[in-house]
Amino acid sequence: MNTDFGGYGVELLVYQNDQLIDRCYTAFDVVSQCNKAIRYGFLSDYSTEDGENFADVSNLRKLHINYVQYYDWSYRHDNLVSEEMSYQDMMGREVNLQTVKNKILACKSYGMKSIGYGAIYAASRDFYEQHKDWAFYTSAGDPFVFIDIFFIMNIAKNCPWRNHIIEEYAKAIEKIGFDGIHMDTYGFPKSAYSYRSEKLYKLEEEFPSLIEDTKKRLDKITEDNHLIFNNVGNWPVNTVACASQDAIYIEVWDPYTRYDHIKQIISDARRECKDKKPVILAAYLKPFMEDTQERAAYAAFILTAVITSNGAYHLLNGEENGVLTQGYYVDHSFMAVATSEKMRSYYDFIVQYMELFYDTNLVDVSMTHMGWDNMEYRCFNDRWSVTGDADKLWISIRKSENRELISLINLCGNDNFWNKGKNKPQKRDNIEFQVLVDKTVKGVYFISPDKNHGKVHELTYERKKTDRGWTISFIVPQVEIWSNIWIDLLD
Repeated sequence: MNTDFGGYGVELLVYQNDQLIDRCYTAFDVVSQCNKAIRYGFLSDYSTEDGENFADVSNLRKLHINYVQYYDWSYRHDNLVSEEMSYQDMMGREVNLQTVKNKILACKSYGMKSIGYGAIYAASRDFYEQHKDWAFYTSAGDPFVFIDIFFIMNIAKNCPWRNHIIEEYAKAIEKIGFDGIHMDTYGFPKSAYSYRSEKLYKLEEEFPSLIEDTKKRLDKITEDNHLIFNNVGNWPVNTVACASQDAIYIEVWDPYTRYDHIKQIISDARRECKDKKPVILAAYLKPFMEDTQERAAYAAFILTAVITSNGAYHLLNGEENGVLTQGYYVDHSFMAVATSEKMRSYYDFIVQYMELFYDTNLVDVSMTHMGWDNMEYRCFNDRWSVTGDADKLWISIRKSENRELISLINLCGNDNFWNKGKNKPQKRDNIEFQVLVDKTVKGVYFISPDKNHGKVHELTYERKKTDRGWTISFIVPQVEIWSNIWIDLLD
């Protein structure tokens, strides 16, 4: 058993009087550190009535969520921990602190990390009026304000706000029991003036030290603390990727509208992160709010396949069958039971084969090894692309020294915009492949969450000599939504 980073599938056979009457499936993982594999979910309901209801936490457990973001649990963004047990937050919503604490204990019982939401620079109007010299200002000398509620404060190292918000994070850890902080940002401002236009700051230059200062403060409380920083719209990953945080977390917005943009974001993030942190995308699916449940479901399955095939994780699910459609998590939508059950099977599949999908040694070679005069990988069926084109099979190829992973995502019958509802993909059968190999092949394997509960099926292949060397040819039996081939090679 791989005790550093390994995923395992489980099949339970139920017999009665030696007669098989049922089968159940799940998966589990074993990692040496919890932040090696981060499957992020959310909670957002902390009413008094919800205090003894743990169906939401149980739902997260079934999806193998191991990090939970507690969205907008605080009293005020500038004063996180209320002195009262029950209060209204800045959006006028009831929150009960005992409910928050109960959820934390429930998550802890399942080994989940509870991450408290805390915007890095949002303050109430009252706080701003008392500390105008702590705020950020536009080039016209006006305060930055978000939705006419949250005033943007100056997070620079020489401003008292920085120490203030870090101490608020410390209170959340010490008094509420969170395991870490989700450091939220709004994507603006990217540059701002201090009080009375004394200095212009570029925020991407200030964020890294803010993360480091936060980490140092929380380390004084406990070494087992966790930070996640929100790169809104993929900004500014280049400056914060190497900071002391558990993951590279990116909230996806326009103009990143196509599936190939999703791949680009993940690829860029992995390139920036030298210590190979997990990459998490918060890509909210509007179809669950604007389209039919069926079309929304296919959009979710395809997007999950795209993100996972490129080695990243997706923040989408939370509460009890909840699904995120926008940035304000409280207004989430819900998956139908059938959609939720299939998504659960997808998450089982992802955990079982995590050593494939999250192998940081795999390098994407799709654009350089397939098509035109690139004969390393060949597909002899029509309607395929390596760029996520509409109405085609999207083929992604990642390889390392002794392993090659070919992922096929079915966009046949659909456009290539990730945040639009999707039709049921037009199933593709018996897809012929040829792969150039430099080493002896140990085996060729087929897996799909859409077929046979994700069980692995070894494929037969034919070895041929060509003018470029030895190749193997094999048939991919089917692509309903998402299928994968991996090839193991011997030294």
